[in-house]
Amino acid sequence: MNNVEKQKLRLQQKKNRLAAEEIKLSIKERKMRTRHLIEVGGLVVKAGLDHLSTNTLYGALLSLKNKLEHNNNIKEEWTNTGKTAFREEEQARTAVILKLAEKPSKETRDHIRSHGLKWNHLREEWYGYILDLPSLKTAINSVEHHLEVIK
Repeated sequence: MNNVEKQKLRLQQKKNRLAAEEIKLSIKERKMRTRHLIEVGGLVVKAGLDHLSTNTLYGALLSLKNKLEHNNNIKEEWTNTGKTAFREEEQARTAVILKLAEKPSKETRDHIRSHGLKWNHLREEWYGYILDLPSLKTAINSVEHHLEVIK
């Protein structure tokens, strides 16, 4: 009888471990799906379509799906267009480090952030990749600064 009780206990422990594993997997799946949805939403923003209403955007996506179903070659064309756009954007980006002598106004900080730069508290500098270097230079012109462009 003692042996049967031990077997029951071991089986219950296995069952509990499997349930815990199943929960971990479902959490991982949910996180992967969330990441995918964020990436897709980011592409909508990157394409400049985020100003459209949800009905318009959904209709456009359904139209794209319809074109894809009726024209197999269009997927390859879209892929090449996307690759080209990503490559051009990558080449247009400039890595910079921006150090300011004093704390800039909120308006200037917002403009710096709008270029995609991030603040490093430890080094007390702004850093990142930007697409429009002349616009950034104009925004920080009134503040004493050191702008390092990284090649």
